[in-house]
Amino acid sequence: MSADHHQPDTPDPQPNTDQQQELPTHPFTAALETWDAWSMANTMRSALQQARAHGDQEALARFERYPEWTKGPGPLEALAANRELVDDLTGWRWQAIRDARQQGHGWGEIGRTLWQSGEQARVFYLDKVDAQRRLAEQIPQLGYDPGWLELAEPNDADRAADRPPPTPGREGGHERC
Repeated sequence: MSADHHQPDTPDPQPNTDQQQELPTHPFTAALETWDAWSMANTMRSALQQARAHGDQEALARFERYPEWTKGPGPLEALAANRELVDDLTGWRWQAIRDARQQGHGWGEIGRTLWQSGEQARVFYLDKVDAQRRLAEQIPQLGYDPGWLELAEPNDADRAADRPPPTPGREGGHERC
């Protein structure tokens, strides 16, 4: 490089220590990890009880070597994690319903998937869309699309499900007189 080449007057970049820090764990992820840890420890405690009841010395020796297998969060922590997971998943359900409607699925099919009636699924969806609208009024950057409401209207799949099944017709030349 020649001496005439102008170098910008910016300091050498220093390593960004913020990038080296671990990102915060999303509450859903933390809850799932807590639930999984409790569930595994609970399963292992049950297996340990079975090993004791059956006098399984080999299994008991393994449990003795790995005492952490039966350690984990307590049941109240597990319940709090379960509540977080269920609340989040239930809160996000409307988004999957929205996508199913955008792909043309009918309310009956969606309801069956959720083990409820199509009307129950539709009411749930409409309630969540309304909640999203209200939330977007408070926090506009969350956004609200009026088209979400239109997705609740009957579509081709709904109309096809409402039609009675076709009755077997008579083949030409075989009509009764």
